This record gives sequence, structure tokens and C-alpha cells, in this order.
Amino acid sequence: MKTKAYGKVNLCLDVVEKRPDGYHELDSVMVPIEAYDEIEFTLAEEMSFSCVPDIRIRPENNSILKTFEKMRSIYGFKENYHIHLNKRIPSQAGLGGGSSDAAAVINWIDQHYQLNMSDQEKIDIGVKIGADVPFCLFQRPARVNGIGEKLRFFDVGLDLWIVLVQPHRGVSTRQAFGTLNFDTLMHPDTSSVENALTNNNYPLFLVSIGNSLEANAIRMVPDIAALKQRLLRLGCDKAMMTGSGSVVMGFTKYEEVADRAVSNLKHQYRFVVKTKIRTK
Repeated sequence: MKTKAYGKVNLCLDVVEKRPDGYHELDSVMVPIEAYDEIEFTLAEEMSFSCVPDIRIRPENNSILKTFEKMRSIYGFKENYHIHLNKRIPSQAGLGGGSSDAAAVINWIDQHYQLNMSDQEKIDIGVKIGADVPFCLFQRPARVNGIGEKLRFFDVGLDLWIVLVQPHRGVSTRQAFGTLNFDTLMHPDTSSVENALTNNNYPLFLVSIGNSLEANAIRMVPDIAALKQRLLRLGCDKAMMTGSGSVVMGFTKYEEVADRAVSNLKHQYRFVVKTKIRTK
């Protein structure tokens, strides 16, 4: 029994403010992409987990097992499984790899056990696992607010290619948020990005996208800035970091430009792919 866990990118990310509860208020445009992890469930006498490649996920950081046990505690099913993860989306990348895996587990258990969970029930569980899990549950382009639990879906009319490249170092989400200086923080125009995607306005998209976390991430991983410049030199029209990083996105309307960028970078970085917004 297999399921796919599709990743995401932030095409705009505004960290609005730090809330009294310690979380950050976000205003983001997020879209699912065609890159995915694959999870396989096999009935077993006891719970076990394996992963290819063997990235040795620490138990306390294993979003798949955490989610599985959270669902078990709520819905009371008894069966155990060997869970195998074919990991294609890197960690500390800003692509929602762990969150998409958690969301896929929630959706699989709901379907497999015919729980008929409501959207809100899924969101309430997902946000306890990670801020990006609620979005990953539904795999639809969305305006995302709050800490990630408030979703307003919209249709994308803009067709473009996205080149994803991860530097040799990742960025810790906790560090990316924990060292922000709100006095100098950049706040991109999220509404303009949504408008551009909805109305197929590529020039508006290019001038509107932005990420409040990018400057801080560059201080931790300077290669992010270097990668942005390389993608521009290879023909991309704009480049920026997704999420809390460290993956950099290059945008183009032309597949040949995306192919050229991938060809030039794939032997120098551990993760280099071209992808598109997933609209179905």
C-alpha cells in the first residue's frame, strides 16, 4: 500500500509579526509541486521504519511515526506496520518534506480506515505536527495565514517552470525564525503574488515575489545568494529562496532554460530538479 507525499514551495512568504504565544504570524502563498516522497505501508507484528536513502531520521524528528501514533491515540486502530519511505525531497530545504510526509500519513489512515475525517479534524491534528502540514493535506494552491492553519484556496492560471537547487548546507527552521530582526525585515506583497498567479500575469509575479526569511538565511548559508546569481546567469528570470530555506528557486517560462540550469548545476549540488506547480 503506497501513497505519494508531494512537496510545496512558498512563492511569497511574509513574516508579519511575532505573536505573544511565541509563534510567528505568517502571510504566504504556497503551491504544491510535482516533486514527491513515496511512503509504503506493510502490515507487521510491530511498528518499524526504513528509509532510502538512509538519512537516519532521529525518532523525535520522524514526522511519519509521530503522526501515525497521534492518529492511533485518537482513532484507536490496533494494527502495526512497517513503514518505508522513499525520500526524494531533502530536509532543511523549505520544501515541506517532513510536513508532506505527515500529511500523507493522515490522509492514508483516513482513507484506509474509512474514518471520514472532516477537513478541520485533519487540520487540527496536522498543525500539532508542523506548521506546513495543514497546507500539505490538501495539495492545492493557497493563501496561508496564522501559523499555517488558515487556508484559502485559489486556482493558478500562470504556467511556469521552477528549478530547485539546494546548497550543501540546510537551514534550521528554528534558527531562521529565531534570529529575525523585525526592524529591518522585508515584507513582500503577498496579495500581488496571488493576483499574478490567478490572472496569468508573469511580469507582476516576477516583481512581487519575496521571502521575509531569505536575508537571515543568507547570513547563515551565504551559498544561497551565490546560487541566486548563478540561476540568473543561466537564464532564469528571477530567483529566490523557498520557505525557511535553503533551497533556491529559479523561475522561467521556458523548459529549455530550466533544462540548461539543471544540466549545469546537477553535478555540483546534491539536489537539483526542475518542477512545475501541481494543479490537479
